[in-house]
Amino acid sequence: MKLTDPLISCICITNNRPALLQKAIRCFQEQNYPNKELVVSYPRKDPSTRKILDEVLKESELKILIIERDDDESVGNARNHAVAKAGGDYICIWDDDDWYHPSRLSYQFKSMQTLGQGYQASVLTYVILYDTTTGKAYASFPYTWDGSILCRKEIIMQNQYANANKAEDTHIIKFLDSRKLLYHIEDAPFLYIYIYHGGNTWDYAHYEYFLKQSELLDDEVTANVRGLVEA
Repeated sequence: MKLTDPLISCICITNNRPALLQKAIRCFQEQNYPNKELVVSYPRKDPSTRKILDEVLKESELKILIIERDDDESVGNARNHAVAKAGGDYICIWDDDDWYHPSRLSYQFKSMQTLGQGYQASVLTYVILYDTTTGKAYASFPYTWDGSILCRKEIIMQNQYANANKAEDTHIIKFLDSRKLLYHIEDAPFLYIYIYHGGNTWDYAHYEYFLKQSELLDDEVTANVRGLVEA
């Protein structure tokens, strides 16, 4: 680990989805960025998540910060509390139901550092979409995929998430863009697979809106995507 590798805190808000959480933890564990921590927030009445976390802590040396929250706390407020307690200089959103390439953290962080433009955050313009209900994969259209953000912590602390369960991060993206602090990564869709599994925050109509504007991938690529998602 180099002195130029600041701590990145990955924020994972989960709720009684142990199988998905295990995959999210595996993706975190496989990250090649050396200086990282996973901050997991879960409701107090969720023993299955606590059991998973206790097992992971017992069997690995991963740096994991565990936060128990009120059962009725919104996703936005849960993120705010997790960010406040995180030890990292940078924050990366780590949804429990998507898949992340092992180079996601290092790629996104490096993209901000080497351009000399004073960027304080990065976000993906292209991702891969995978619909588990149909088994089809898509290359996304150009879009600001909010959930892929990596951002300096102090900026999020000054522009906190809205007290909501949906679109809680829209204003943060607008703030970063308005001040030219956000680098849009256009060449790395492989870093992120956005998965629809039937239990997402947004319903299928919302996801279908994205699918209709995206490009259906061929059978070979789809099989590779499916293999990553189902591993």
